[in-house]
Amino acid sequence: MATRIKPSPNNPQKIQLQRISHVFLRHVDPEKFLTFAKDFGFVEEARDGDSVYLRGYGEDPYCYVVQPSTTGEKQFDGGAFLVKSKEDLEKAMKFPGATRKDLTHLPGGGELVSLTAPGGGKIHLIWGQEPRAVPEKEPSAQVQHLGPYNLPFTKDRKGEFQRFQAAPAMVHKLGHYGYISDAFDQDIAFYLDNFNLTPSDILFEATMPDLDVLTFLHIDLGSEFTDHHSLFMQRAAPGQKMMMHHCSFEVADFDTQLIGHQWLADKGYTSVWGVGRHILGSQIFDYWKDPSGFKIEHYADGDVVNEKTPTGRQAAGPDTLSIWGPPLPADFIEAS
Repeated sequence: MATRIKPSPNNPQKIQLQRISHVFLRHVDPEKFLTFAKDFGFVEEARDGDSVYLRGYGEDPYCYVVQPSTTGEKQFDGGAFLVKSKEDLEKAMKFPGATRKDLTHLPGGGELVSLTAPGGGKIHLIWGQEPRAVPEKEPSAQVQHLGPYNLPFTKDRKGEFQRFQAAPAMVHKLGHYGYISDAFDQDIAFYLDNFNLTPSDILFEATMPDLDVLTFLHIDLGSEFTDHHSLFMQRAAPGQKMMMHHCSFEVADFDTQLIGHQWLADKGYTSVWGVGRHILGSQIFDYWKDPSGFKIEHYADGDVVNEKTPTGRQAAGPDTLSIWGPPLPADFIEAS
Protein backbone atom coordinates (compact mmCIF):
# COMPACT_ATOMS: atom_id res chain seq x y z
CA MET A 1 0.00 0.00 0.00
CA ALA A 2 1.30 3.45 -0.93
CA THR A 3 2.52 5.66 1.90
CA ARG A 4 4.12 9.04 2.27
CA ILE A 5 7.70 9.43 1.06
CA LYS A 6 9.98 8.69 4.01
CA PRO A 7 12.93 11.00 4.78
CA SER A 8 16.33 9.39 4.35
CA PRO A 9 19.17 11.62 5.61
CA ASN A 10 22.50 11.43 3.84
CA ASN A 11 25.25 9.23 5.28
CA PRO A 12 28.71 8.02 4.14
CA GLN A 13 27.36 4.62 3.08
CA LYS A 14 25.33 6.19 0.29
CA ILE A 15 26.67 6.82 -3.21
CA GLN A 16 27.60 10.50 -3.27
CA LEU A 17 26.48 12.32 -6.41
CA GLN A 18 28.24 15.57 -7.31
CA ARG A 19 26.14 16.90 -10.17
CA ILE A 20 23.92 15.83 -13.04
CA SER A 21 25.71 15.25 -16.35
CA HIS A 22 23.68 13.97 -19.31
CA VAL A 23 20.78 11.88 -20.58
CA PHE A 24 20.66 8.93 -22.99
CA LEU A 25 17.79 8.91 -25.49
CA ARG A 26 17.21 6.64 -28.47
CA HIS A 27 15.57 7.99 -31.62
CA VAL A 28 14.01 6.23 -34.59
CA ASP A 29 15.55 8.87 -36.90
CA PRO A 30 18.63 10.27 -35.13
CA GLU A 31 19.64 12.57 -37.99
CA LYS A 32 16.21 14.21 -38.00
CA PHE A 33 16.55 14.81 -34.26
CA LEU A 34 20.05 16.26 -34.76
CA THR A 35 18.61 18.92 -37.05
CA PHE A 36 16.20 19.85 -34.26
CA ALA A 37 19.03 19.70 -31.69
CA LYS A 38 21.00 22.35 -33.57
CA ASP A 39 17.93 24.61 -33.61
CA PHE A 40 17.38 23.89 -29.90
CA GLY A 41 20.89 25.13 -29.07
CA PHE A 42 23.07 22.03 -28.75
CA VAL A 43 26.55 21.67 -30.24
CA GLU A 44 27.70 18.34 -31.65
CA GLU A 45 30.90 17.41 -29.82
CA ALA A 46 31.73 13.87 -31.02
CA ARG A 47 30.51 10.67 -32.62
CA ASP A 48 31.39 7.19 -31.49
CA GLY A 49 29.91 4.45 -33.63
CA ASP A 50 26.19 5.13 -33.79
CA SER A 51 26.21 7.43 -30.73
CA VAL A 52 26.30 11.23 -31.05
CA TYR A 53 27.46 13.37 -28.13
CA LEU A 54 25.90 16.83 -27.81
CA ARG A 55 27.14 19.51 -25.42
CA GLY A 56 26.26 22.93 -24.12
CA TYR A 57 28.73 25.66 -23.22
CA GLY A 58 29.09 24.57 -19.58
CA GLU A 59 31.71 22.34 -17.98
CA ASP A 60 30.19 19.02 -19.05
CA PRO A 61 31.90 17.44 -22.10
CA TYR A 62 28.43 16.41 -23.26
CA CYS A 63 24.91 16.71 -21.87
CA TYR A 64 22.84 14.60 -24.30
CA VAL A 65 23.74 11.27 -25.93
CA VAL A 66 21.77 10.48 -29.09
CA GLN A 67 21.50 6.82 -30.05
CA PRO A 68 19.38 4.90 -32.59
CA SER A 69 16.32 3.01 -31.42
CA THR A 70 16.63 -0.74 -30.96
CA THR A 71 12.87 -1.34 -30.96
CA GLY A 72 11.53 0.87 -33.75
CA GLU A 73 10.19 3.30 -31.14
CA LYS A 74 11.78 6.10 -29.12
CA GLN A 75 13.43 4.93 -25.89
CA PHE A 76 14.65 6.61 -22.69
CA ASP A 77 17.86 5.03 -21.38
CA GLY A 78 18.32 7.02 -18.20
CA GLY A 79 20.33 9.91 -16.86
CA ALA A 80 23.95 10.19 -15.74
CA PHE A 81 25.50 11.84 -12.68
CA LEU A 82 29.09 12.54 -11.69
CA VAL A 83 30.06 10.97 -8.37
CA LYS A 84 32.47 12.40 -5.82
CA SER A 85 35.00 9.55 -5.74
CA LYS A 86 36.02 6.28 -7.33
CA GLU A 87 34.85 4.61 -4.13
CA ASP A 88 31.31 5.55 -5.12
CA LEU A 89 31.70 3.48 -8.28
CA GLU A 90 32.84 0.54 -6.19
CA LYS A 91 29.73 0.91 -4.02
CA ALA A 92 27.59 0.90 -7.16
CA MET A 93 29.22 -2.26 -8.51
CA LYS A 94 27.79 -4.18 -5.53
CA PHE A 95 24.24 -3.73 -6.86
CA PRO A 96 22.72 -6.67 -8.77
CA GLY A 97 23.08 -6.24 -12.51
CA ALA A 98 25.57 -3.35 -12.30
CA THR A 99 27.74 -2.90 -15.40
CA ARG A 100 30.99 -0.98 -15.86
CA LYS A 101 32.29 0.82 -18.95
CA ASP A 102 35.54 2.57 -19.84
CA LEU A 103 34.99 6.07 -21.27
CA THR A 104 38.58 7.06 -22.00
CA HIS A 105 37.87 7.25 -25.75
CA LEU A 106 35.06 9.80 -25.24
CA PRO A 107 35.26 13.55 -24.54
CA GLY A 108 36.34 14.00 -20.93
CA GLY A 109 37.15 10.32 -20.41
CA GLY A 110 36.37 8.59 -17.13
CA GLU A 111 34.52 5.43 -16.10
CA LEU A 112 30.78 4.70 -16.01
CA VAL A 113 28.72 2.30 -13.91
CA SER A 114 25.08 1.69 -14.82
CA LEU A 115 22.33 0.58 -12.41
CA THR A 116 18.67 -0.26 -12.89
CA ALA A 117 16.03 0.97 -10.46
CA PRO A 118 13.20 -1.39 -9.38
CA GLY A 119 10.79 0.04 -11.97
CA GLY A 120 13.27 -0.40 -14.83
CA GLY A 121 14.66 3.13 -15.08
CA LYS A 122 18.43 3.45 -15.39
CA ILE A 123 20.91 5.67 -13.55
CA HIS A 124 24.48 6.01 -14.79
CA LEU A 125 27.38 7.08 -12.56
CA ILE A 126 30.60 8.68 -13.83
CA TRP A 127 33.95 9.18 -12.13
CA GLY A 128 37.22 10.56 -13.50
CA GLN A 129 35.74 12.73 -16.23
CA GLU A 130 37.68 15.91 -17.04
CA PRO A 131 35.49 19.02 -17.30
CA ARG A 132 35.51 21.41 -20.23
CA ALA A 133 37.06 24.84 -19.82
CA VAL A 134 34.19 27.22 -19.05
CA PRO A 135 34.15 30.41 -21.16
CA GLU A 136 34.91 33.63 -19.27
CA LYS A 137 31.97 35.39 -20.90
CA GLU A 138 28.46 34.00 -21.36
CA PRO A 139 28.37 32.94 -25.03
CA SER A 140 25.29 33.66 -27.13
CA ALA A 141 24.16 33.17 -30.72
CA GLN A 142 21.62 35.96 -30.21
CA VAL A 143 23.25 38.87 -28.37
CA GLN A 144 24.76 41.68 -30.40
CA HIS A 145 25.02 44.00 -27.40
CA LEU A 146 23.76 43.52 -23.87
CA GLY A 147 24.06 46.12 -21.15
CA PRO A 148 22.56 46.37 -17.65
CA TYR A 149 18.79 46.25 -17.21
CA ASN A 150 17.13 49.60 -16.68
CA LEU A 151 14.73 49.45 -13.74
CA PRO A 152 12.09 52.03 -12.77
CA PHE A 153 14.27 53.78 -10.16
CA THR A 154 17.68 52.68 -11.44
CA LYS A 155 18.89 53.46 -14.98
CA ASP A 156 22.33 51.84 -15.22
CA ARG A 157 22.24 51.57 -19.03
CA LYS A 158 22.78 55.07 -20.38
CA GLY A 159 23.40 55.85 -24.04
CA GLU A 160 23.77 52.20 -25.05
CA PHE A 161 21.22 49.80 -26.47
CA GLN A 162 20.06 46.22 -26.05
CA ARG A 163 20.46 44.54 -29.43
CA PHE A 164 19.71 40.92 -30.41
CA GLN A 165 19.40 38.79 -33.51
CA ALA A 166 17.31 35.73 -34.39
CA ALA A 167 19.16 32.52 -33.42
CA PRO A 168 18.81 29.39 -31.25
CA ALA A 169 18.86 29.60 -27.46
CA MET A 170 22.30 28.19 -26.63
CA VAL A 171 22.15 25.38 -24.06
CA HIS A 172 24.29 25.72 -20.93
CA LYS A 173 23.77 22.34 -19.23
CA LEU A 174 21.34 19.57 -18.40
CA GLY A 175 19.28 20.78 -15.45
CA HIS A 176 17.03 17.81 -14.76
CA TYR A 177 15.05 14.94 -16.18
CA GLY A 178 12.06 13.04 -14.90
CA TYR A 179 9.94 10.04 -15.60
CA ILE A 180 6.63 8.42 -14.79
CA SER A 181 7.10 5.30 -12.68
CA ASP A 182 4.78 2.33 -12.34
CA ALA A 183 6.85 1.28 -9.30
CA PHE A 184 6.85 4.73 -7.70
CA ASP A 185 7.24 3.72 -4.05
CA GLN A 186 10.03 1.23 -4.75
CA ASP A 187 11.83 3.64 -7.10
CA ILE A 188 11.69 6.52 -4.62
CA ALA A 189 13.05 4.25 -1.86
CA PHE A 190 15.85 3.12 -4.21
CA TYR A 191 16.98 6.67 -4.93
CA LEU A 192 16.60 8.04 -1.40
CA ASP A 193 18.15 5.05 0.37
CA ASN A 194 21.16 4.64 -1.91
CA PHE A 195 22.10 8.14 -3.11
CA ASN A 196 22.46 11.61 -1.59
CA LEU A 197 19.17 12.67 -3.15
CA THR A 198 16.45 14.29 -1.06
CA PRO A 199 13.04 15.83 -1.78
CA SER A 200 12.76 19.58 -2.35
CA ASP A 201 8.99 19.39 -2.85
CA ILE A 202 6.43 16.60 -2.61
CA LEU A 203 2.94 16.62 -4.13
CA PHE A 204 0.15 14.37 -2.85
CA GLU A 205 -3.25 13.40 -4.21
CA ALA A 206 -5.67 16.11 -3.08
CA THR A 207 -8.32 13.64 -1.88
CA MET A 208 -5.77 11.23 -0.34
CA PRO A 209 -3.13 13.15 1.68
CA ASP A 210 -1.07 10.00 2.30
CA LEU A 211 -0.76 9.20 -1.40
CA ASP A 212 2.31 10.99 -2.72
CA VAL A 213 2.17 11.31 -6.50
CA LEU A 214 5.19 13.42 -7.51
CA THR A 215 8.46 14.56 -6.00
CA PHE A 216 11.32 16.81 -7.02
CA LEU A 217 14.69 15.52 -5.81
CA HIS A 218 17.85 17.58 -5.39
CA ILE A 219 21.42 16.47 -4.76
CA ASP A 220 22.24 16.92 -1.07
CA LEU A 221 25.63 18.64 -0.88
CA GLY A 222 25.21 19.81 2.71
CA SER A 223 25.60 23.59 2.99
CA GLU A 224 26.52 23.90 -0.69
CA PHE A 225 23.62 25.08 -2.84
CA THR A 226 22.42 22.93 -5.72
CA ASP A 227 19.55 23.01 -8.21
CA HIS A 228 16.02 22.67 -6.78
CA HIS A 229 15.75 19.35 -8.62
CA SER A 230 17.99 17.20 -10.77
CA LEU A 231 15.49 14.33 -10.92
CA PHE A 232 11.74 14.20 -10.54
CA MET A 233 9.41 11.25 -10.49
CA GLN A 234 5.66 10.99 -11.02
CA ARG A 235 3.42 8.10 -9.96
CA ALA A 236 1.97 6.25 -12.94
CA ALA A 237 -1.78 6.05 -13.35
CA PRO A 238 -3.30 2.54 -13.19
CA GLY A 239 -2.20 0.61 -16.26
CA GLN A 240 0.41 3.21 -17.26
CA LYS A 241 3.95 1.95 -17.87
CA MET A 242 7.29 3.53 -16.95
CA MET A 243 8.18 6.25 -19.43
CA MET A 244 10.14 9.49 -19.60
CA HIS A 245 8.25 12.72 -19.00
CA HIS A 246 10.82 15.30 -20.13
CA CYS A 247 14.41 16.46 -19.91
CA SER A 248 15.33 20.09 -19.28
CA PHE A 249 18.28 22.27 -20.27
CA GLU A 250 19.37 25.59 -18.83
CA VAL A 251 19.71 28.76 -20.91
CA ALA A 252 20.98 32.17 -19.89
CA ASP A 253 17.93 34.37 -19.37
CA PHE A 254 14.44 35.45 -20.39
CA ASP A 255 15.53 37.15 -23.63
CA THR A 256 17.39 34.01 -24.66
CA GLN A 257 14.31 31.89 -24.05
CA LEU A 258 11.91 34.13 -25.93
CA ILE A 259 14.18 34.54 -28.94
CA GLY A 260 14.82 30.78 -28.87
CA HIS A 261 11.08 30.15 -28.66
CA GLN A 262 10.49 32.28 -31.74
CA TRP A 263 13.36 30.55 -33.56
CA LEU A 264 11.85 27.10 -32.95
CA ALA A 265 8.34 28.31 -33.81
CA ASP A 266 9.55 29.81 -37.09
CA LYS A 267 11.18 26.46 -37.95
CA GLY A 268 7.79 24.78 -37.54
CA TYR A 269 8.51 22.71 -34.43
CA THR A 270 5.74 21.79 -31.98
CA SER A 271 5.38 23.90 -28.84
CA VAL A 272 4.05 21.92 -25.86
CA TRP A 273 3.75 24.59 -23.16
CA GLY A 274 5.37 27.96 -22.58
CA VAL A 275 6.77 30.42 -22.11
CA GLY A 276 5.76 30.66 -18.43
CA ARG A 277 7.01 30.71 -14.84
CA HIS A 278 6.86 27.60 -12.65
CA ILE A 279 5.99 27.83 -8.97
CA LEU A 280 7.95 24.87 -7.58
CA GLY A 281 11.53 25.48 -8.66
CA SER A 282 10.58 28.94 -10.01
CA GLN A 283 12.02 28.30 -13.48
CA ILE A 284 10.92 30.24 -16.52
CA PHE A 285 9.93 27.29 -18.71
CA ASP A 286 9.45 26.53 -22.38
CA TYR A 287 8.53 22.96 -23.41
CA TRP A 288 8.79 21.58 -26.95
CA LYS A 289 8.21 18.25 -28.65
CA ASP A 290 11.18 16.98 -30.64
CA PRO A 291 10.72 15.09 -33.94
CA SER A 292 10.72 11.76 -32.07
CA GLY A 293 7.95 12.86 -29.71
CA PHE A 294 10.05 13.44 -26.57
CA LYS A 295 9.22 16.53 -24.50
CA ILE A 296 12.25 18.77 -23.98
CA GLU A 297 12.50 22.02 -22.05
CA HIS A 298 14.50 25.23 -22.01
CA TYR A 299 14.58 26.84 -18.57
CA ALA A 300 16.14 29.88 -16.90
CA ASP A 301 16.31 31.38 -13.41
CA GLY A 302 15.73 28.23 -11.36
CA ASP A 303 15.89 28.01 -7.56
CA VAL A 304 18.85 26.55 -5.66
CA VAL A 305 18.57 24.87 -2.27
CA ASN A 306 20.74 23.32 0.46
CA GLU A 307 20.41 21.26 3.65
CA LYS A 308 18.66 24.12 5.45
CA THR A 309 15.90 24.43 2.87
CA PRO A 310 12.73 22.77 4.23
CA THR A 311 10.94 20.19 2.11
CA GLY A 312 7.67 21.54 0.73
CA ARG A 313 4.52 19.45 0.74
CA GLN A 314 1.19 20.27 -0.87
CA ALA A 315 -1.72 18.85 -2.82
CA ALA A 316 -1.15 18.27 -6.53
CA GLY A 317 -3.14 20.42 -8.93
CA PRO A 318 -2.85 22.94 -11.76
CA ASP A 319 -2.17 25.76 -9.30
CA THR A 320 1.12 24.12 -8.26
CA LEU A 321 2.58 24.30 -11.78
CA SER A 322 2.72 27.92 -12.94
CA ILE A 323 2.11 31.46 -11.76
CA TRP A 324 1.91 32.86 -15.31
CA GLY A 325 2.00 31.54 -18.84
CA PRO A 326 -0.35 29.81 -21.27
CA PRO A 327 -3.05 27.47 -19.93
CA LEU A 328 -1.78 24.05 -18.89
CA PRO A 329 -2.32 21.57 -21.75
CA ALA A 330 -4.67 18.76 -20.80
CA ASP A 331 -2.12 16.09 -21.69
CA PHE A 332 0.96 17.75 -20.17
CA ILE A 333 1.22 15.39 -17.20
CA GLU A 334 1.31 12.41 -19.54
CA ALA A 335 4.63 10.85 -20.58
CA SER A 336 6.35 11.80 -23.81
